[in-house]
Amino acid sequence: MQVGVEIGGTFTDLVWVDEKGVVSVGKVPSTPSQVHKAVENAVDQAAVRLKEVTRFSHGSTIATNALITRRGARTGLLTTKGFRDITEIGLHDRVGNIYTAFYHKPRAPVERRFIREIPERIDGCGNVVEALDEEMAQQEIQFLLDSGVTSIAICLLHAYRNGVHEDRLRELILSMSPTTRVGCSSRVSPEFREYERTVTTVVNSFVSPVVVDYVDRLDRGLTDRGCSSGLQIMQSNGGIMPAEAAGDNAVRMLLSGPAAGVQAAAWFARRNGIKDIITIDMGGTSTDVAVAPMLEPRVVQELMVDDLPIRTTALDMVTVGAGGGSIAALDSGGFLNVGPASAGAEPGPACYGRGGKLPTVTDAQLIAGLLRSSHFFAGKMKLDVEAAKNAFASLKVPGDLRHKADAVLQMVNSNMAAAVRLVSTARGIDPRDFTLVAYGGGGPLHAATVADEVGMNRVLVPWSPGITSAFGLLIADLKVDFIKARLQPLTAESLAEIGVADLAATCDGYAASLGLAAGGYDVQMGLDLRYMGQGFELTVWTDVARASPSELRAIFESLHRERYGYTRSNLPVQIVNARARLTRKNKLNVVTPKGDPGRNGTRETCDIVLQGKSIAATFMDRSDLDFGETIMGPVILEEPTTTTLVPPGWTARCCESGDLLLEKK
Repeated sequence: MQVGVEIGGTFTDLVWVDEKGVVSVGKVPSTPSQVHKAVENAVDQAAVRLKEVTRFSHGSTIATNALITRRGARTGLLTTKGFRDITEIGLHDRVGNIYTAFYHKPRAPVERRFIREIPERIDGCGNVVEALDEEMAQQEIQFLLDSGVTSIAICLLHAYRNGVHEDRLRELILSMSPTTRVGCSSRVSPEFREYERTVTTVVNSFVSPVVVDYVDRLDRGLTDRGCSSGLQIMQSNGGIMPAEAAGDNAVRMLLSGPAAGVQAAAWFARRNGIKDIITIDMGGTSTDVAVAPMLEPRVVQELMVDDLPIRTTALDMVTVGAGGGSIAALDSGGFLNVGPASAGAEPGPACYGRGGKLPTVTDAQLIAGLLRSSHFFAGKMKLDVEAAKNAFASLKVPGDLRHKADAVLQMVNSNMAAAVRLVSTARGIDPRDFTLVAYGGGGPLHAATVADEVGMNRVLVPWSPGITSAFGLLIADLKVDFIKARLQPLTAESLAEIGVADLAATCDGYAASLGLAAGGYDVQMGLDLRYMGQGFELTVWTDVARASPSELRAIFESLHRERYGYTRSNLPVQIVNARARLTRKNKLNVVTPKGDPGRNGTRETCDIVLQGKSIAATFMDRSDLDFGETIMGPVILEEPTTTTLVPPGWTARCCESGDLLLEKK
C-alpha cells in the first residue's frame, strides 16, 4: 500500500492505493495551528492500515509559509570579510511596483547584526588565496550563539568552486554547538551569482529548523500509528526525496504541493491521449498555473518567493492570490480587489460558520448559486448562506448581493486568465493549441470561463479533481538534482574538465546511501549553456560525456530559438553549470475508480448568476453521467471534492477513463 497526503490552505487531502491498484480518497479540514495534526486526522478518519504502507509521500507549504510570514529560526550568516552587506545591497532592480516613491528592497530573513565577517579568500578558480582565520571565526560563531541564533548560514566568496573553508566553519560550529542547524552554500546552492547564492542559503537556514521540527513530529506521529515505511517529501522539481534530507534541502520544498498537482495532471492527460496541457489548480488560498508541452512540465532554476530569488530547480509555475478563501475588498481608490489576503482554514470563508466575517470567493460562489449549501463536500459540511450574505453586505460594490458576488468571480477569472497568459503567450506558446487541465477544490468551477477568456476550447477535469495534488504525490518518482558550477567556454578541452564523471559518481553514491541497487535508477546529465555575455542560461539535457561541442551547440541553439525566437551563430557559447539528475521511477499500478455512472439521480434546475446574467442551470451529480455520455451546458456537476461548471455553449463528456472533457461548441 502507498499513501499520498497534501496539505492545502483549507483542506488536507489523502489518497491511498492498495496492493490491487485500487485508489481511495479522504479529505479533512487543515489545521494551521498544528499542521501535522491534519495529516494524522486524515489517516485516522480514512482508517488507513499504516502497518501495510510501503511508501508515505507528503507535500506541504510549511517552508513557504515560514518564509512569507517570517516565522522561521533566528538565523546568522558567516561571510567573507568585506561582503557583510551583500543581502542589503541586493540587485540593481525593483520587484513589484517599480514606480512607487516608497519602495523598499526585499530583505533576506537575517538581521544585519547577525551577519559576521570572516577573514579568508578563495579565488574564482577555487584556489585558496588567504587561509581561514579560525580564531576570528570562533569568536564570531560564539557571538552568534550568545545572541540566541539557532541556525547559521555560511556563504563565502567563490565557495561554489571550493567549499573547503565552508566545511571547516561547519565543523567549528558543530563542535561548539552540536544542536545548531548549519547550511553551507557549497551544498545548498553551489552556483555563481553571489546575491542569489547568499539569499538561497540564508532562506534555507531560516526555514530548515521549522521543516525539521515539522517532519520529525509527523514522522513520530505516523510511527506511533504503526507506519514503518519512512516518510517521503515532495520537492519543487516534481519528485520526492527522503524526509531525512528535507532539513538540509528545505528550499527544495517551496513549491511542494503545487508541483505534485502538475505531475498528476500530466498523468491524467496521458491516459486520455492529450499531449499539450496548461494546468490550473485552485485551492483555498491561491491558484497555481503551469504549462507542460508534450506532457513535460517546464522547469526553471530560480524561484521568486516573497520577492527573494531562490536558486533551486522547480517546475515553472505562476501563482495568483485567487483561492476559495481569498478575500474581496476595496482598495484605497475604491476599486475591487480579490486576494492575496486569505481567510485560510481558520476561520475560513464566512459560509463555513467558523467565525469568518469577511467576503471570500467561496462565499461569492455560494451567493451566485454555483454552490448549493446542502451538497457541499458531499453533504458532510453545510454552508451558511446567511453568513455569506452578511459578509457581502459590507462590500461597497454596486448591485444586489448576487451581482456583487458575480463581480468578485469575474475578477477571479480575469486574474486566472492573466496567469494562463503568463505561462503561455508570454513564453511564446499559443494556448489555443493546448488543453486546460483543471483541478483543486475550485479549479473546475472556473476553468471553462477562464478558457473562454484566453481562447482555449478544451478543458479536462480529472477523476476526483479535489485531490489531484495528493494523487500526484502517490505516483511521484524519486528525483534528486546535483549541480557543479563551471564557467568555461564550450570546447572539447572544457568538456573534458568539467567533471561529469564526478557528478555521475555523486549520483551513484547517493543512490547507494538509499539502498538502491545498480540499474534500479536512472542518471541524466546536462549543461547550463548561454551565449557569451548573456545574463541567463538554458539547460541542455543530453549525454554530455559523448556529445561534441558542435552537437551541444546545435541542441542549445534549437532550444534558444524555441524559447526566444532567435539565435546568434557569431557568438561563442559558454558553459555555466554541469547538472545531474537521479531518478527512480515509481512503478505503481494505479486503477482509479470510475464511480457508479448512469445512476439516473435527481436533476434540478436552479437560477445562477454567470458573467453578469441570470440563467437557469441544471444541477446533477457527476456520477450520473454514463461513460461516453455528452451533456450541453449550462450544467453544474457536483461531486464530493469539487464542483464543475459547464457554461452555455460548452459540452461535457464522460470519458471511458472516468475523467470529464469539456469542449466549446
